[in-house]
Amino acid sequence: MTESELLAMEKEILATIWTSNEAYETLRILCDEIGHRFGGSESERRGAEFLKQKMEEYGLENVRIEEFPMATWERGAAKLTLLEPVEREFSCISLPYCPAADLTAELLDVGDGEEDDFERLGDQVRGKIVISAAETNRPGERGSHRTDKYRWALERGAAGYIYVNQNPGLLHITGSLPGRNQRGSSAEDREAPIPAIGVSKETGSMILRLMERGGGKARMQLENKTIASTSRNVIGEIIGTEYPEEVILLGGHFDGHDISQGAGDDGAGTVTGLEAGRALAQLKGRLKRTIRVICFGSEELGLHGAWHHADETDPDSYRFVMNLDGAGRGRGGQERLVLSGWPELVDYFSKWAREHHYEFTIQDQLNSHSDHFPFAVRGIPNGTLNSLDATAGMVGRGWGHTEADTFDKIHPRGLQMSAALAARLALTMSQDDDFPAKRRSVEDTRRQLEEAGLLARLEDAGRVIG
Repeated sequence: MTESELLAMEKEILATIWTSNEAYETLRILCDEIGHRFGGSESERRGAEFLKQKMEEYGLENVRIEEFPMATWERGAAKLTLLEPVEREFSCISLPYCPAADLTAELLDVGDGEEDDFERLGDQVRGKIVISAAETNRPGERGSHRTDKYRWALERGAAGYIYVNQNPGLLHITGSLPGRNQRGSSAEDREAPIPAIGVSKETGSMILRLMERGGGKARMQLENKTIASTSRNVIGEIIGTEYPEEVILLGGHFDGHDISQGAGDDGAGTVTGLEAGRALAQLKGRLKRTIRVICFGSEELGLHGAWHHADETDPDSYRFVMNLDGAGRGRGGQERLVLSGWPELVDYFSKWAREHHYEFTIQDQLNSHSDHFPFAVRGIPNGTLNSLDATAGMVGRGWGHTEADTFDKIHPRGLQMSAALAARLALTMSQDDDFPAKRRSVEDTRRQLEEAGLLARLEDAGRVIG
């Protein structure tokens, strides 16, 4: 294919995306009409049917819903009462997979909840309700994940956990908890071993101030249940003409948390992929390799959709997996591609950015907390495309995982620019016969995961490596 032919195809993509408000309207329906799309819920099922309909409307091929069993969670009443040094009730929410509980125990401030905080406190953790910051990292920085903090507390015998949002606004913080049995998938396996709740920054700050007067004791009264259910991925493709068995995957998760609309995390990423697919579908019959668009289900509850799809497909079929968790936010022009241990691709994408006169940040940093990871553990080249937004000065996810993750935070231009970049990169990888990355061997993949401190946890969970 000549350079002029490729340029003509890019122009078609850009014209389609820039002259339409389709992505913004699709996101509005997902948020305002369908709702949170919590994994395994009726809202998620309706979201999947809607996304399937859009893929068919856009002309994608092999459009289908891929169902899989999972354990979902239903929220009940939650009450947090401080008993000492004064008695006062505070607003709180249970975190997904939190068990029903009626727990009274002493409180222990574990600061940021990092591993060295727990090591410093040692045996003091046992039998306590620990309280810590939910997230401490600024955007672009790496910090310990909520589930890491939970495991450190559990290992040291904590009885319960209170996560404090680090952004103001009386917003509760949420996020799923790891289950009792990492190798199991039943409702009993998936339920968390100790209760955990999320509170606002203002509530957490007040509790910590009161504790400075001389310790503290609290009671957590929580009504929740974990039940067997079904989740689903939504899949559509543009089949390649020369190498249809080689796949470039564009995927964002369409599920959100039940307390919000999930607009930025990750409705925007979902419609970014959908819009890229709409534009690329015009090139049907001209793409060398297959481009697969996936709206993953149940990411927020443990990457369930991505794990299922990775388990069910041939790892040798993938040329590249582009996760879109966090794409489409902001007003555009601040996109970032985070690769997962593929230094050879930093130069490749940097060269593309220079030649196409569209600079974006390119990093190489393996992490395990989004839908790229089930493909990374199979040695498949991958990365996550995301965008900085108006919360760039906030801690952690900003509005994400709170009630404020709503449609009004998203801008149509941000969706257009992320979709245009994702579609152009996918087109390049489809047509380029000299793409430099190949699937890693099992030995190399295991070595990479071990160096990142992730191998033992994966093996404990019974995950296939490579």
